[in-house]
Amino acid sequence: MVNDVRKIVVQKRNVQKVATATLPTLSNTGVQLKKMPVGVSSAISPIKDDFASLKKAALIVQQIRISAQQELEMTRKMRADAQRYQQETTTKARSEAQQLILRARLATQREIEELIRQAGEEIQKVLADIRVIRITAQEELATQRKLTDAAKLNNLSLALKRGLEKPESKRRKQLTAVK
Repeated sequence: MVNDVRKIVVQKRNVQKVATATLPTLSNTGVQLKKMPVGVSSAISPIKDDFASLKKAALIVQQIRISAQQELEMTRKMRADAQRYQQETTTKARSEAQQLILRARLATQREIEELIRQAGEEIQKVLADIRVIRITAQEELATQRKLTDAAKLNNLSLALKRGLEKPESKRRKQLTAVK
């Protein structure tokens, strides 16, 4: 295509270089005629060829221009599609990220609630065990008190029996010594 355009331009220059001749002055009129190209008939044929070539070149240029405009329009559409896709992808990615964060928060919250529930159950079990141990200890303490009281009563009764067996004089001595 570019070579065709160059040929046309070169041919056009060659046509312009065709020599022009001055016609002689007409003696009786005194008017000089304008310059006419030499070999007008031979120059017309290349001019027609050049004109046809120029027309072809103009058509080719016009086709190139239309093709370039179409390419530009397609490129603009592709760019708009790419930008739209980028926006959609970005929006979708943000949405998915927010959903993922929300699911993670919910899962974490469930786990926390489950751990709190399990801890509460374990605390209740420990408290129940402590109550059982406390009740058992209280019962043991009550039993020890009863045994201690029983032992004191037994010792007192033994002491009373021995005391009754002792002579009266010894008792008086002890009483006076105590006073």
